[in-house]
Amino acid sequence: IRTFTTKSFPMCPTPNPANCSPGLDPTDAPDRLCEEGQPLVSNFSRKTHILILATTRSGSSFVGQLFNQHSDVFYLFEPLYHVQYALIPKMPQNKSPSERRVMLGASRDLLRSLYDCDIFFLENYIKPQPVNHTTDKLFRRGASKALCSYPVCDGLGPTDVYLDEGDCVKKCGSLNLTLAMEACKDHAHVAIKTVRVPEVNDLRALVEDPRLNLKIIQLVRDPRGILASRS
Repeated sequence: IRTFTTKSFPMCPTPNPANCSPGLDPTDAPDRLCEEGQPLVSNFSRKTHILILATTRSGSSFVGQLFNQHSDVFYLFEPLYHVQYALIPKMPQNKSPSERRVMLGASRDLLRSLYDCDIFFLENYIKPQPVNHTTDKLFRRGASKALCSYPVCDGLGPTDVYLDEGDCVKKCGSLNLTLAMEACKDHAHVAIKTVRVPEVNDLRALVEDPRLNLKIIQLVRDPRGILASRS
């Protein structure tokens, strides 16, 4: 089972009958985990970008916290909240297709920037706008372990444990986005949770972006369960 780790996985080539034409290497095929005694080839994977996509009341917060607890993962909770509330007041209630494209374009641009650890890009949507890259208005900052731990949280030391969400807001003070950016770069993977992308097809541009190594986890729940959870 492959898990998130800073270590590379031992991989080995798999013979592929489709590559048995003259002049082609029959071992030129997708990698697989090696069995004992087979030659090893290191698989140094690049940073993984994870998007947890769901509708509300579908368990996305729980799944997000599973990633959040991993020491190699930099996790952000609903950063697209800021896009939604920065742009929606400027749009009519019945949004046209062109206005919807504006929302989706802004959301995709923000996701791409965050996966590249460009946290400053969020400043375009946080209200009031951060001063000197510092803000206390990041939505649910306390839901991110990385943002509530040393050195991003100046109220904690290197040996202090991660704070609960409520304590994080009280003890950590304003969020220094410069420190948040550095923390993001220090983590091996970036995970983002959102319920603000209507369809997975809207993310095609990100999936096809060669600069990203995007993995999408789409959660689907029986609508009867969603309805029951609201009662």
